[in-house]
Amino acid sequence: MSLTIQWLGHACFAIRRDDYTLVIDPYNSDYINGYPKLHVKADKVLVSHEHFGHNYREGVELSGRPEADCPFEITTLKAPHEFKMGNWRGFTLIHILKADGLKIVHMGDLGTQLDGGQITQLYGADVAMVCAGSCTALPSQEAKRAMDEILANVIIPMHYRHDGMGGHRLETVEDFANQFESPELIHYYDSDTLTVTAGMEPQVAVLKYLGPAGYADLIPAPPSAEKRGFLSKLLHKK
Repeated sequence: MSLTIQWLGHACFAIRRDDYTLVIDPYNSDYINGYPKLHVKADKVLVSHEHFGHNYREGVELSGRPEADCPFEITTLKAPHEFKMGNWRGFTLIHILKADGLKIVHMGDLGTQLDGGQITQLYGADVAMVCAGSCTALPSQEAKRAMDEILANVIIPMHYRHDGMGGHRLETVEDFANQFESPELIHYYDSDTLTVTAGMEPQVAVLKYLGPAGYADLIPAPPSAEKRGFLSKLLHKK
């Protein structure tokens, strides 16, 4: 069995177990600087909160597979989006995905430190995806502190500014990486995909954004000529 996490940009990931694909936090490129339009196929879509950088469900073409096919046990924790305890930007959901004895956590736009109950449920995650420094969620120093609390084995930074992409007020991934005292923990990958296994080497896994070329197998095929002709007839039917 194979479980992989692929970074599609911003806070969006494709999490795959064998032939099942789950996409979390699809972004609307009209509101996120630099990223191309997102259009992918998946078996399930999850959204941490209803902001344009995270809730572009229209960008995910669902397969229609029954819910029973989902190999993940999915639970959520509600947390404030910002330091004003949700009174400014509302709340975000932390998603916990379990499969094959592995615990994968997507932190959403966490804006405050975790409470004791949340730490207990997130503690020892095999992988945690966390905002690396946001003007509206935790800044890099505080995001690192949250990761220290849950002791995730592998940390994947997300939601940061890089290569002309992401909001100009966001910090860079280097701002987050510099919070760690041991440089050897920081692994810069030439791939946008990480294969998750039990007992992986502890690390901060900085994935490389490759754009649509990296997730070409997730891009739906264009309609066939026959379908295009049928649709054209419908559109022009009087």
